[in-house]
Amino acid sequence: MSIDDATRQQIDDLVRSHGVVLFMKGNREAPQCGFSATVVQILDNLTPDYQTADVLSDPALRDGIKSYSAWPTIPQLYVEGEFIGGCDIIQELFDSGELHAKLGVELDLDIRPTITISDEAVEALRKATGGAAGEDRELHLAIDSHYQATLAMAPRGSHDIEIDASGILLLVDALSAQRAEGLSIEAVDTPRGTGFKIENPNAPQEA
Repeated sequence: MSIDDATRQQIDDLVRSHGVVLFMKGNREAPQCGFSATVVQILDNLTPDYQTADVLSDPALRDGIKSYSAWPTIPQLYVEGEFIGGCDIIQELFDSGELHAKLGVELDLDIRPTITISDEAVEALRKATGGAAGEDRELHLAIDSHYQATLAMAPRGSHDIEIDASGILLLVDALSAQRAEGLSIEAVDTPRGTGFKIENPNAPQEA
């Protein structure tokens, strides 16, 4: 498939003008496919500073980027002008730590943040995870580069750090651990039952 000069110039300008560019379906606020959403989640965990280009809004760009990179699928990631790959390769590089290095992100695998969980939240977490925990699913705390925190059951990752928080075993990836010192988790009542309120003193204060 050929690429016209205007589209090639458009892609050149994007790749050269931004250190990190993701060609994807949708945008970082609203990915329009699961693969794009996966890469956005990875990048959000690593850096708040990256550009996205929505190929769904520009058919010439959608076809052109495939020719430009000689890669048949989308999303596609470029870092400092270098084509990195698609979703599977990005996930592999993230798991191995190579993507962190490409983005200049240092991992401290020895950090052990202090995390406090209230008695009520400890009881609620044990009830919520008791039937789901196992060798392939454990409780994870993740904090992205915008300091949005989530609790979820998931397989253990290669960069996960074990944290004993008020008797609850939390797995926290190395980057999240650097953002988690002093974090607290409390139980709250919601219309759907017990939920969890996460307070992070490291999160930027809204103006």
